[in-house]
Amino acid sequence: MLPGLMAAAELERLNSVAAMVGDTPITLDDVKTQTLPVEQVLYQQFASDPSMLRQRILEVRQNALESLIERHLILKEFESQGYLLPENIIDERVQERIREDYGDRLTLTKTLQAQGVTRESFRKSIKEQVIVDFLTSKNISSVSLVSPFEIENYYNSHLDEFQMDERIRLRMIYIPKEVGGAEFSQKLLLDIKRKVESGSSFADLARVYHQGSQRSQGGDWGWVDQTVLRDDLSAVAFSLEEGKMSEVLQKDEGSYLMYVEERQEPKPKPLVAVQEEIEKALLAEERNRLKAEWIDQLKDKSFVRYF
Repeated sequence: MLPGLMAAAELERLNSVAAMVGDTPITLDDVKTQTLPVEQVLYQQFASDPSMLRQRILEVRQNALESLIERHLILKEFESQGYLLPENIIDERVQERIREDYGDRLTLTKTLQAQGVTRESFRKSIKEQVIVDFLTSKNISSVSLVSPFEIENYYNSHLDEFQMDERIRLRMIYIPKEVGGAEFSQKLLLDIKRKVESGSSFADLARVYHQGSQRSQGGDWGWVDQTVLRDDLSAVAFSLEEGKMSEVLQKDEGSYLMYVEERQEPKPKPLVAVQEEIEKALLAEERNRLKAEWIDQLKDKSFVRYF
């Protein structure tokens, strides 16, 4: 819980100030305006668990309160530093928002009316966001490089997050029931299975009998994980040992025979495959750290009080 922050129910009962940033109050209504869409979802998710619902709503409101405090601090810093924001920049951003989110001014007007928001408030919110983005970027945008040592160290300490799923090298022969009927397709695959067990090549037989796009490749699906096949086929395929065939599987659409050539157990992805992902994570981590330090400095300058 944030320092001095009352429980959500107490704040709601008082319907009062949740925090002060200098001499600027942030009320519970301000917080709830930010959280209302999320709270509506939470009420549906946790309707049968009032205790969890209350906990999640409190967490959401705490996060929203912190976000509002940060916004007020940054706007206050912008003003105290004597920065000026040209009106044409705001005009351009307003036009971008209309194009991106509403399409045209008429849709914007109708949407704002339905939400009870004035055009002045809409423009003000955009202006404030431009200020927040500008000043945030100005203060924490210096981070752009991560050392190879940091990347390797992160990789080694998070190997469980970079696991490759179990994979199999799969071949399959599929005969749809339209080819002679369901009984024919099943009997044909049973005959093919016996031929493979007697020493015939599964791949060669697949080139003759498989009814699918992999026919010319001998029914070869290559390396697949458990997300490639639908669940019922995947369960059978991944239960097979290396070099083993399945039984003939009769489904509504036809019959299948699967053969696992090789298995590959779960293992970490190579560093080179996740290096870019790690670099982005470390940069984001460092920017968040720098932002937190900057916000703490702004709090010290403006004196933030929680209620």
